[in-house]
Amino acid sequence: MNLLVLRYHRARAGRQGNPTRLLNAHFAHIAYCCANRMPGEPLAPGVTNVCLNFDDGFYDFYALVYPLLVKHDLRALLAVAPHYIRDFVDAPPDERLSLDQEAAFASPERGGFCTWSELEEMTASGHVTIAAHGNSRLRLDHPDVDLAAEIERPRITLMKRLSLPVQSFVFPDGKCSPRTLQFARQHYRFVFGNGGAANRDWNQPVLYRIDADEMPSPTAPFARARRAVYRVRFWWHRAGRDWPWRAPHSLKLRGVRSET
Repeated sequence: MNLLVLRYHRARAGRQGNPTRLLNAHFAHIAYCCANRMPGEPLAPGVTNVCLNFDDGFYDFYALVYPLLVKHDLRALLAVAPHYIRDFVDAPPDERLSLDQEAAFASPERGGFCTWSELEEMTASGHVTIAAHGNSRLRLDHPDVDLAAEIERPRITLMKRLSLPVQSFVFPDGKCSPRTLQFARQHYRFVFGNGGAANRDWNQPVLYRIDADEMPSPTAPFARARRAVYRVRFWWHRAGRDWPWRAPHSLKLRGVRSET
């Protein structure tokens, strides 16, 4: 149980975010104490292997998180939905950074997300790997969703625009059904959900992610009590008692948020 996939959203204080200073200290701890791995890479024995996973591709990832990755020589998996990515944004950086999630999704032309050129720069650096996050970030647990449009098409778009392979799919909000999970696994080597659990290795039908937003401290996700919960949740999911990755309420621990 030495593979943890940590999930983040914004580089800002408040809901679904972490202040930049906290992320800086958090990354420093990971760089010093953990093995930073991307999907499919061999796991290092005897240490905690950590995959950093940011959702949505907000502009603050490019402006604030990416420089920290370079500083600490770390790499991250960035999940993006092509529908919200623009070729060009006519807005100053401060205005782009100030947009909240709702405004960014409602008006992508305002620049709340990375542009294609910014994504190209980051992937060329070797510090960022791209994952598909649906095409328009629809929830994929509804029976009438167009699976080809939301799961297969974004991989094709991302590969064409960025000239790189896309092997990972991250379910929007971690929501899926047996039908959508099966479809995603037909088109991607690695499929990520939520679940708040550790992973044995990369060879799982679903790779569980741990919520690392709103951390109380730089080392909070690695606390001993939390690690115990991650292990219990892995076996709970594996037993099929709460398929596919909703954390059971009976496993809640003080100071540890449930993952849905």
